[in-house]
Amino acid sequence: MQSFRRALSPLKDFFIKHPAVLSGYIIYAYLFISTMEFYRDFKERHFTHFLDFYKSFDALIWMWLLAFALVKVIEYRTKVSEKQKQLSIKEAELQTVHGMLRTLQHEINNPLAIVFLYLHQAERSAKDSPKLAETLTEIRKGAERIARTLRDFSNAQGFETVQTSAGQMIKPKAGEVQG
Repeated sequence: MQSFRRALSPLKDFFIKHPAVLSGYIIYAYLFISTMEFYRDFKERHFTHFLDFYKSFDALIWMWLLAFALVKVIEYRTKVSEKQKQLSIKEAELQTVHGMLRTLQHEINNPLAIVFLYLHQAERSAKDSPKLAETLTEIRKGAERIARTLRDFSNAQGFETVQTSAGQMIKPKAGEVQG
């Protein structure tokens, strides 16, 4: 059975690639059989009515319709298969981006933890200097923004490309960021 499938595989691939050829073989094989039957009947007796002639070829119309449907089904299956391939590629790309962002988040959060630790110590000792406390607050806001942006990107379910003054950049799709 396996060798039979292997032998017919190139034929199957050809007909999937060129379904009109398959439908043509079906139609003209039927036409050949009908024509042989027609000539056999014609030899035995002469047709007296058009209906006798029509009865010999009535299924040919249905064969054309069947062949047309076959071509459309094969085209539809090919399109669906192509869409599935594109979706699986997109899914793999998204998983790669997620993995990369999670790694990036981990690599940046480790030094950020150290920054937050020293920032906390500096804020405690800067209670007497309002200017230094204000500067440390701005540093904290920036570090928290970095941490929040990394978290948003790593939790996003999709990404979109946006045009900025620095060029094209990706950002999490609106409404799809998990908290």
